[in-house]
Formats: sequence, structure tokens, C-alpha cells
Amino acid sequence: CSLPSEQRIQKASKMAQRDGCPRVKLSWQEALGEEAAAAAVAQAQAQKPKKSKSKKASPKPQPKDAKPKRKKRHPNDVRTEQDMDAIAGFDDSSENELEEEMDTFGGAGFVLVDLESELEELALVATEEGFANGRVGMAQSKQKRNNKKKKKEKKTEQKATTAVEPVQETTNKAKKTAKKVRQAQKLLEKIEVEDVEVEMAMIETEKIKKSKKKKKGKEGKQEEVNAAATATTAAKSTQGKAKKEKQAKKEKKKDTAKSNTQGSTGNVPKNDKKPKKKAAKEKETMELEEKQAAPSQSRADGKPKSTNRGNRGNGQVTYSEYLDRDVVIRGLETGGLLQGKLRVNAMYRMDGYITVDGLSMDILVKGIQDRNRALDGDLVAVRLHPESEWKALDDEGDRRAVVSKPMSSSAGVDQNALHSLWLPSVETEKCFFKLSTDEENSVDMLKQSMSRLNERMKEYRRRPTASVVFILAQGNSNGFIGSLEPATKVKDLTSPLSSNDNYAYFNADDQRLPRRIRIPRLQLPDEFVSRPLLYSKTMLCFCRIKAWSTRHQSPMGEFVKTVGEYTGIETGISAILSKHGLQSHTLDFDSSILNELDEKYGTSGEKWEIPPEELQKRRDFRDTQIFSIDPYNARDLDDALHIRALDDARTKFEIGVHIADVTHFIEHNSLLDQEARSRATSVYLANRVLPMLPRILCEKLCSLQPQVDRLAFSVVWQMNVDGTLVDGAEPWFGKSIIRSCCKLDYGSAQKMLDGIITSDGVDEWEEDRRPIPGANPSITNATVIQSVKDLWSIGENRRAMRFETGAVSLNDVKLVFSLDAKGNPTRYGSYELKDSNRLVEEYMLLANYLVAQQLLRAHGPLAFLRHHPPPVSRSMDQALELLGKSDINVDGRSTKQLTESLERVRQDCGETTFVIAQALIIKPMKPAEYMVAGNGASPDSWRHYALNIPYYTHFTSPIRRYADVVVHRLLQESVVGSSSLDAENPESRMVEFTSVAQNCNEKKMTSKNAEKECDKVFLCAYVQHHGDVEVTGVVLSMGQKSFTVYILELGLEQRLFLQEINLKGSWNEKTSQLSIRLPVQKKRDEDEDTKSGDHEAPAQARKYGSEMLKLSFMKQLQMRMSTTKKMPLALTFTVIGEKS
Repeated sequence: CSLPSEQRIQKASKMAQRDGCPRVKLSWQEALGEEAAAAAVAQAQAQKPKKSKSKKASPKPQPKDAKPKRKKRHPNDVRTEQDMDAIAGFDDSSENELEEEMDTFGGAGFVLVDLESELEELALVATEEGFANGRVGMAQSKQKRNNKKKKKEKKTEQKATTAVEPVQETTNKAKKTAKKVRQAQKLLEKIEVEDVEVEMAMIETEKIKKSKKKKKGKEGKQEEVNAAATATTAAKSTQGKAKKEKQAKKEKKKDTAKSNTQGSTGNVPKNDKKPKKKAAKEKETMELEEKQAAPSQSRADGKPKSTNRGNRGNGQVTYSEYLDRDVVIRGLETGGLLQGKLRVNAMYRMDGYITVDGLSMDILVKGIQDRNRALDGDLVAVRLHPESEWKALDDEGDRRAVVSKPMSSSAGVDQNALHSLWLPSVETEKCFFKLSTDEENSVDMLKQSMSRLNERMKEYRRRPTASVVFILAQGNSNGFIGSLEPATKVKDLTSPLSSNDNYAYFNADDQRLPRRIRIPRLQLPDEFVSRPLLYSKTMLCFCRIKAWSTRHQSPMGEFVKTVGEYTGIETGISAILSKHGLQSHTLDFDSSILNELDEKYGTSGEKWEIPPEELQKRRDFRDTQIFSIDPYNARDLDDALHIRALDDARTKFEIGVHIADVTHFIEHNSLLDQEARSRATSVYLANRVLPMLPRILCEKLCSLQPQVDRLAFSVVWQMNVDGTLVDGAEPWFGKSIIRSCCKLDYGSAQKMLDGIITSDGVDEWEEDRRPIPGANPSITNATVIQSVKDLWSIGENRRAMRFETGAVSLNDVKLVFSLDAKGNPTRYGSYELKDSNRLVEEYMLLANYLVAQQLLRAHGPLAFLRHHPPPVSRSMDQALELLGKSDINVDGRSTKQLTESLERVRQDCGETTFVIAQALIIKPMKPAEYMVAGNGASPDSWRHYALNIPYYTHFTSPIRRYADVVVHRLLQESVVGSSSLDAENPESRMVEFTSVAQNCNEKKMTSKNAEKECDKVFLCAYVQHHGDVEVTGVVLSMGQKSFTVYILELGLEQRLFLQEINLKGSWNEKTSQLSIRLPVQKKRDEDEDTKSGDHEAPAQARKYGSEMLKLSFMKQLQMRMSTTKKMPLALTFTVIGEKS
């Protein structure tokens, strides 16, 4: 505050005009306070040179109640709180100076004005009698201005001079200006008039200035002062200084954002309808929006500025600048900073959690300021708070979780049996990359840091808390589904958007995202601008987050498209696919790709034949009995099997797994390869499949259809009848040619295993799915049935050994739907796994393992693997403890003991208890991920926890997974001996494979989530067409105002809030038990008892009463499933009563 007030104003004006930036208006008088503002105006006027007096034409008399003429404004000059908040601070080039000026003026806001208008300040002067208003015009004259504009300027200047006369201060007051400016912040706190009252005073003063033209002299001046005093007296009390200070203390407790909104939206002048140049204004606004969404304001950009955590707890939301990327990297290397993926609590978005490798529990990121603009799924760097700010652990289970150990996958396992089952040939203790001294020191430093942190957590019995200091990678750049709402309320469904609204608000359906994301007006669809309320109630839209300034509570967004009116299944599916970045899967492949395929192979593949050179260099399996087993309606058949006894005693067998040779049709780095890499996976919905490859490939040329020659990539090995591998017999890998004899489905294969389909009775076996008689004399119905039984006999033995040696299998409920001709669901149910499913699974698992082993031997650090980490130990401990409280004993010390105890629960407690126990055990499990071997910290990072094997990959589904395509190429290089490519460019290949792994992980997760959400769309459609459905819910947990149930029929966990389902409840603190009051219908005899004398009880009282239902863990409830009545549709559940 050392600069004179006029110099500060000029500096702000110049700063706003430089580099072609839009000029800004500083509402500095609101920040300085009324007395300081008046003093500043007085000083400025005292320093101006006196102007020569000249006679001026007296203004024409106007009616007393005439409305004051308003100066032409730019359409964006709206002076609302949301616009001042939205526009401030997006000028990157002047950011530092802008912050200095904001500090000088006490955090004043900014609004846009027309480039042709003047920069002017409105000073409100506090006096003992009231407030007088002065308007000071400051303008720079332009060259070659026409005479008309000069006259207009003189008139404006004359009015300004006349308006300032009543507020001229004495010389003594001018000398005290510097002191009053220094006290600006204190005066700001003592102002008792809110913004709405200030606006009223401003408007009243404008009226006085018009009325002045009729009256002159002292009477006119006194009238102005009196009128201003009258306007402000109506909005405040003037009962003494002591009362004012008391009121000021109350005002300090008010929410600043709320008062600004109320004040700035109270009286906004209408925009003038005479823009000078419409095109110029639109261009100016577009430039502003580009600056607002500039890359420098991206959430993931680091800035080496403040490292504090912002103004925590002061009521004003301000975020910290991110650290410089180099600083972050050094902090992560030394352990000063930690990194992890942020998970925001969907039930309470103020809390976020980060899992850090090596820590025994998650780190809590509490509140929006500590989260510092990071979103759910972002990979962030965090700095821990002091131990005094850590969160105390509430219960004994939480405290024990501090010292819990990760679950072992090998404890109690017979290592000899495990070795004979897999025969591993890669030394997992071997490290492919030798670390430098500095790298070794860094690794040791990180280990020591994690160890110390675990000790501190154990000592303080607290959960660590932290603040986000940098976003390493954004988790969701696709966008979000939600609805728009106008910034200013509209009257009805037909009313247009207010002309004062420069922005609309976007609210995503995902509750983990911030509310009221700002969307610029120029991006809004015409339908919303014309009827915003109707649009917001009926339409779904798709938006992205573009930028998030440190000075704004919510981010700036970008409108992408209107998804459509929520009227059915297709709109819901489209919204979900857009939300998860899978919309490209619904589009046709590029025309150049399709044209090239059409020229080579024809529309249906009729032009394609196996090239003669392929026949010569591939192994021929066409005379071998090979068949596929897939879902009944599957068309992308990418795997087939064969089995052949190697001795007369049938103790040893040859097993072959044959996979579609997709890489023969996809050249590396071709347009088709790039598109497949981008899609990464096929998406399976209830009504269709969104393929990764063009249908001519995935359903025709690559698909292993029966009775046609197909190219394959085969793995052949030898097995004993007990399911173990034959020691010393190396597996064979190579390209091949096969001819499948028949296309089996899981249902028909199961009937063979159950003895329903036999060699003498094939009526249950569809004729078009049998082998063609006479095509090959050695292949008959009987030989196929026997091969299916042999495969299951060996596979069943192997499966039993896998679980005995520490494998664990946890399966979610998968829904399936039957659809009518219009695509509407007619029924639904859970998908039942059969032995025929498990038969195929055993051989696919073994083939994938053998390929992973081959890749490690041939490519070492460039091997493309699939890693499954152990579960979160604390969450697993909580799940086991919760089950133990209900006498459901599950041993989680190792995977072997976990599997055995779950099977005991199934046998002793029943299927329902087993399903609930399994559901609770699944929650702490981490997802499996693709990785490159050399990126692992150690060979332990290759392990697959659920399978309890040292390494694993995906090889068997290249038609629907791009990761398998990469594995096929690496495997072929190992077969033909071209792995020298690894030595030529190891770094570039490492970068390429790492990028592919990350994209495959992301698309795998998003496609899985999209499939589950689409299932809910079909469930909503089913309920709409068939009415409410009764389901069974099992209580999992309880709180004071809510409880969580597991819907058995859907495999769905649902949290129910008492207020939302219109139930009242009581919470018992001692027992931590919730009781809910359910309405019940009274019986007829009770109905008659309600009558007394000549009066009859009300109908509702006669028919309905209520009863208390105590909830407890594992209590089964009878529930009703329905849908919401408004868009977007969602499933709702209500409690009917206790399940009998």
C-alpha cells in the first residue's frame, strides 16, 4: 500500500491493456472501504490541474422519475459474482503483477468492459450522515476522434466533475490519505453495508445526478447527499459506533462468497443492444476463452511457486501452486514426497485416499484444499502433514491394521508340488538391469523412508494425511456425463437464458467430481440458451474439464456435445461409452483401412486363400482333431484345443492350444495396428459387441470357424494324467495351419460331461455343431466326446492341485439378459459357470504361463507380462474381522488358507453366507495389470497373486485384446531367433511397450466399468417395462443415517440413506446398531378396534402402523427394486421387511 492510490489505479490500467489483453475494471473501492476510497478520490482531484471555466449548455429538463441513461456496455459486462470469479486471473502473461495488484487492492475482482468504453472507478464515500457517491472518469483520448465523440466526452467529463464536487475533501483530509490507505484492510472488515446495499446506493445516486439538472446550488447538493443517505439508511442502522463494531464482528463470520453473490446479482443494468462491431466482440470473447483454457492452466502443469497448503480453514478457497516437476522428481527419489493414484470417496467426496507401495495403510487426503484440484484417478505426488495433523484411528481394528502384514501367497504350500505343477525354468532371483550406485542408494533411501513411516504410524496410532503438490498424470481426460444448469434462475420451462449469464454450470453424474463446473456461454448449445430449464431437466450432455486456476473453487469446463434425451437404452449406453472414452468403439474404422481390407480379401473374405509360402513354413494340424468351445452366440472364435494320448496306458497326453494368428493380418505400425492399439480391447455389452478389429477379421478371416483352413499360433506340451507337466519335455511354440472339426458351446460340452450327450445319443447335440460325417474318417462324434472328457479329467486334477498349492478364485456376479426383437430385456439372471468353462480356463491359463516363461527367457526385461499384486492388507484385515464378529471364520494368512476356509464356509454356512464372504474378500483385491518386466522393482513384481505363480501373460485372445497382439509378436521373434532387435533399440522398445501396457490397463478398466454400468441401464429398462422387482438384500454395514446392503440377485453393493428412502431410524451408540421404523399394514381385527363411539379413526391410521426393525450384519432383508422417476434413470431400493 506504499503507492499513491492514483498511481496504483494507473498501473492496474496499463497492466490490463498490455499485450493486447482485454482491459479490466477494478472494483477496488469495495476492497479499500468507503472512507479510504473517498480519500483517494479527493487526493486525485486535488492533484489535477484546474481547467478553464467555460459556459456549457444547460441540460434539458427531465422528469423527476425518469430512468437514468446507461452507458453502452459489452454483453459480458455483467458484474455477477460468478463472472467476476470466472474471468479473474486467466491472463497468464501478467499473472505475477496481477497477484501483486490484487494484494494491493485487498483481493479486488475484475469484470470485462467494452474495448470502446472507458476505464472508470466508482467511489462510495462514507460520511456521518450516510454515503455519497462519486464517479470519476479516466480516459485516454484517441487520435482522429470525430467531433461527435469529443462533444460526448466533454459532456461525460462535465457530469463527472459536477458529481465529484459534493465529495471534495479538505486539505487536512488529503494529508491523511496515506494513513487511511494503510488502514484499508481494517476498514474493509468494519463495513456494515453488504454488496446489495452498495448497489442500491449506486443506483440511487445515478437518479440524483439526473435530478441535479433541474436544481442548482446548495439545494441541489444537499438533495443529493440526503437522497444518498436515505437510500443507505433503508438498508442499515445508524445507531452508534459501538453498535456498528458489534455488527462488524458478525459480518466477519459470514461467508464471503455468499455475500458477494447476493450483492452483485441484486441490481444489474441491462446490456445495451447496440454493439459497435458484433464480429469484433465475438472474436474478443473467443480469445478470452482460449486463454482460460490455455495449456499453461492445465491441471497437470507444474509451477515452481508457493509450496504451502493454501489458506486452510479460513473460509476462502484458495489452492496452492504445484511444485516444479524437477523438484517433484527429486522429492520422490529421496522419499520427501510420495506418489499414488487418488481415489475419491463416492459417498463423501471431501475424502480421498492414496495407496503407496510399502505402506501398511492408505494416506488420507482430506478436503478440497489438500486435494488441490486433483480428481479421482489422477496419479499425484503428495507431501505428508506433520504427525499432529494425522487422523487418529477410531477402533481397535484400525489400530491393529497398522502392524498388519501383507498376505502371503506361498505360506503353508508344498513347494515340491508347486514346482511339479508349473516346472518354472526362469530364475526369478535374477535381476535383468544392474543398478548404478546412485540408483541403488536411491532405492535404499526409499526403503528406509517407508520403514520409518511405518514405524511412525505404529507409534502414533494415526492415519497419515497429506496434500497434493503435483499431478503426475491425469486419470480421466475423456470427459463426464451430466446436466447443465443456468447460473441465474429462470422463471419457467420456456424462458431463455439470461443475457447477463456468461457461463452455465455443469454438474456431473459422478458424485466424486466438483460441483458447478463453469461452461462458457459461447460453447453452450442453442437448445440450452433458448430454454435452459427444459434442457437441464431432459437432456444429458458430455463435457470435459479444461483448466483449473488456483483462485477458483471449481474448474473451467468445455462443452463437447449433447448426448440426447434420456428416453431409452441407446441414450444411456451412448452416455456411458462417452464417459469412459469408448465412443470411438462405436464408430466405423477409417475408410482407408476398410478399403485396403476389401481389396485384399473381399467384402466377406472370399478373395483370401492361405498363401503357398505359409503352407510351407507352418506346421500342419489339419488332420488333427481340433475343436473350439465358446459361448453359444460367439462369433470371434480365437482359441481351439486338441488332445492326444501318447501311450496305450493313457497316462501321458499331448495338449495343444491353437490361437488365431491375428498378427499375420495386422502389419506393425500400420493404420489398422494403430487403431487397434488405441482401442486396446473389445467391449461386450448385453445387446452387442464393440470390436477391437474390423469384423471381416474378427468374425471371418481370424476366427477359427469349423471346416475351414485357418492360420494359428500354437503351443503344444505334454501332460501327465494327474495334471502335472511332463518333466524334460519342452513345449513347442510356432505358427500353424488348423482346420477345426466342430464348434462346441459350453452348454453342449457340459452335456457331454454330464452324460446327456453320448456316442449313442446325440439328440441334444445340434447337428450343425457336430463333426461333418466323412470329412475325416478318424474324427467322429464319439472321438470328440471322448476328447472333451479327457480334457476335463486332466484339467480337473490340475485345478485341484492349483488350489492345494495356493491359488485362489474369487468371482463376481455377472448378469446376462434375454432381449426381444426391439432390444428390450425380457428377463435377466446371473451367469452360471459350468465345468466346461473351467475346462477351457485350465488350458488357457497354462498356455499363457508357458508363453510368459518363453518371453522372459528370450527377451528378458522386454517381456510383456501380466502382474497381479497382493490385496490391501488393512482392508483385508477389516473384512476378516467383520466376518469373525459373526462367527464366520476365514483365515487370510495365505492364499491356500483363504481358499480352504472359504470352502468350509460354503459347506458349513450355506451358499448365501459364502457369497457374502467372497464379496467382502474381493473388495480389498487390487486389479491385475500389464507391465514390462524391466520396469519392475524386482522379480517379485512379476508375480500373479491369485494364481500363485512367478510370472504370467496374456496370449490366448488376440482378437479382443491388443496386449495379446504384442505378446504374439514377441513370441514369434523368440521362435525365429530375431530377438536381436532388443539389443539394437532396447530403450525405444521399452518406451513403446510401457505405453502399450498403460493404455491396455486403462482401457481394460474403463471397459469393465462401462459393461457394469450398461447392465444397470438394462435393469432400469426391465423395471420400467415389467414393474418393480422384489430382491434380497444382506446388511453389510451400518451408520447413524445410512446402511449398506448386498443385493444377492445382482451382485450389487448399495448404500441406502434413511432420508432418501423415507425411513426413520435410531442409532444405539453402545451396540453400534441401527434400528429402522418400517410402515406395516394392520390386520382387519386391529382395524375394527380403532373405532370408538360415534367416531371412526382416520383411514390411514386404520390401515397402516409401523414397527421397529433392528439391523445387524448378515441380516437378510426383503427389498423392492424400482427406478427413479426423473432423468437420468437410476435403480432405487426400498425395504419391505425382514426376509423370512
